[in-house]
Amino acid sequence: MHRRWKQAVVAGALALLTLTGCVRTEADLEVARDDTITGTIQIVAPLADDSDASRQAVADQVTLIESRALPGLRDLPGVTASAVTPEPGWYGTELSLDGVPIAWVLLGTTPLVTRDGDDFVVAGTIDPAAQPETPIPAVEGERPAGAAESSVSLSLTFPGNVEDVRGSEDLAVVDGRTVTWQTTYDVPVTLDATASATSSAFPDWIWKALVYGVGGVVVLAIAGLITVAVRSRHDG
Repeated sequence: MHRRWKQAVVAGALALLTLTGCVRTEADLEVARDDTITGTIQIVAPLADDSDASRQAVADQVTLIESRALPGLRDLPGVTASAVTPEPGWYGTELSLDGVPIAWVLLGTTPLVTRDGDDFVVAGTIDPAAQPETPIPAVEGERPAGAAESSVSLSLTFPGNVEDVRGSEDLAVVDGRTVTWQTTYDVPVTLDATASATSSAFPDWIWKALVYGVGGVVVLAIAGLITVAVRSRHDG
């Protein structure tokens, strides 16, 4: 039986993060070997003006989106929430995760990442267009309002290399131990990836230390042999 049978498809959960159109969501998360997640999730939207009322309106908007897509996350141990202004004219919320169990990090009602033996498995679908609240095009064939300015970026880094990415491969970028999906609210993306839950090799600094260490030993050994040879000639 397929090893992902335990994980229901996350249909439309991340879609809630862009229901209002011009909303940007960026998640940069690292999954550890002890089945925990550390990183940040940022949800921001544009301000109508530079006033407290505008900031409150955006805060209410992104908090509603967060509560629907990531229910209860901000109240978990290891999670802190703070207001952020990533750039002028934009405002929202950042959730910082510190060693939160993967089973607690839900999209809707389903874990974003599950453990399957020596692998971590990511599965789900981001399809905002399937949600009734999503803006629709004013003219057929055109993009909905705010689509060009919206964005969803999800980066997951694992202990070992990303082994396989299926589904929306054209929207995913793999860089060693990290896979990043990027889309807008009018372009669906399928999350479907497997990565090693164990480190595949020593860190680079260990390899460098070994190389330099072995090289140093070899140099010393050669120098010792030359010294012995020279002394032997003199003694002879």
